[in-house]
Amino acid sequence: MSRVSLFAVEDTAVQVCWADLPVGSVLRAGDATAEVGRPGPGAASLEHLPPDSCLDLTLRLPGRGPRPRSVHRFRTLAPPPGELLCRFATVNDLHVGERSFGLLRTLGEAPGAHDEPYPLRCARAAVDEAVVWGAEAIVAKGDLTWAGLPPEWHDVAALLGSASVPVLAVLGNHDVGKHSVDPATALAAHGIVVRREPSHHDLPGIRVVLADTAVAGKSAGRVQADQRQAIAELAGAAPGAVFVAMHHYPQRLQRAFMYPPGIPGDQAGPLLDALAAANASTFVSCGHSHRHRFHRHGPLVVTEIGATMHYPGTWAGYAVHEGGIRQVVRRVAAPEAIEWTERTRRALLGAWSLWTPGRREHRCFSHTWPTRASLANPDE
Repeated sequence: MSRVSLFAVEDTAVQVCWADLPVGSVLRAGDATAEVGRPGPGAASLEHLPPDSCLDLTLRLPGRGPRPRSVHRFRTLAPPPGELLCRFATVNDLHVGERSFGLLRTLGEAPGAHDEPYPLRCARAAVDEAVVWGAEAIVAKGDLTWAGLPPEWHDVAALLGSASVPVLAVLGNHDVGKHSVDPATALAAHGIVVRREPSHHDLPGIRVVLADTAVAGKSAGRVQADQRQAIAELAGAAPGAVFVAMHHYPQRLQRAFMYPPGIPGDQAGPLLDALAAANASTFVSCGHSHRHRFHRHGPLVVTEIGATMHYPGTWAGYAVHEGGIRQVVRRVAAPEAIEWTERTRRALLGAWSLWTPGRREHRCFSHTWPTRASLANPDE
C-alpha cells in the first residue's frame, strides 16, 4: 500500500497525507470521512473529532470489499486550559526566487510548466490554508526570498500583501545576502513593515515579539546584548503570554554540529535565560533548519518549523487559550504544492524525507503556561 501518514493531530481534527492512493479510496476517523478524488499525492483534513480521545484511522480501497482496514491508531490532543482567545499561523523559508533544489540542485521544473514557480505557489497555498484554518494573523519568519533581489521582493510583497489577515515579518539570512536590496520599500507598499530592531504586535491573549537574527552575508544568526535586552523587555512588559518569532534557531552548544548553523550557544543561552526570567509564559519559534524539532529551556518551549516549499512543505498554526497554547504543523495540501514537495523527498538520496519531518509529537502538541507553583517546584 502507498504511504499513508497521519501527519497532523489537533484537538478536534487530523490531517492525513498519502503519496498515491486509488481514486475512490475512503479514509475515516470517528464520524469524519474523506474520499480520494484524484491520483497522485494528496492530503485531507478529518474534522469534528472528539478531543483527548483514542481513535482509529481506517482506509477502504475501491474494489477491496466494504470492510476498511486500520492504518493508524492515534489520540487527539487535549486543548489547553481556558477559553480560546485567538488563532494565528507562521510560515518561513519561502525562498521566493529559488529555481531548483537538492545537493546538486538537480530537482527543478521545466520553464512554463506551471503558472507560478514552486516557491510562490507553495507559499500562496500555505497562507490561504492557514487563513481557512482560522488564522487571524500570519507571521513570516524569514528567508522570504532566495537572494533578496528586487523581483523577488516584489513577488513576496504582492503575495503577503494579498492575504486577508495582517502579516508580520522578520528577515532571514537569504534576505540579507551579498546582492540583497533593502526590502522595506517594496513591503511597505503592501502594508508590511519589517524592522531590524525588536518589535511587537499584540493579539488577544498573546504578544508576538519579532526578533531579527539575520547577519548580512552570513548563514548563521546573531543576537547581541542590546538586542537581547530589548527582546526580554518586550516580553516582560507583555500583559500575558509571549510568542517570540525569529528566523535562526538557538543552538545549545557554541558550535553547530549540523547544517545550517543557528545562533551560537554563547548568545542563544543568555537570550533564552533572559526570556525565562522576564516572562515564563513564552513560546519561541524559529525556521532556518528546514526541519521540525521541539525542546524546552526551563519553562520555555522552543520549536523549529520546516519550509513551505520542500518536503514535507509545511506551515504552523497556533491556538491561544487563556491557560496555554496549541501548536499544529500541517503540510501544504493544495495539489499544485504537494505534488512538488512530495518530489523533493528524494533529496540527499532520500535522507531528506527522514530528516525534515521530525516526530509528530514535536510538531503537534498542547502547552500549558506555567503557574507560580510549577515554577517554584519545577520537578513536580
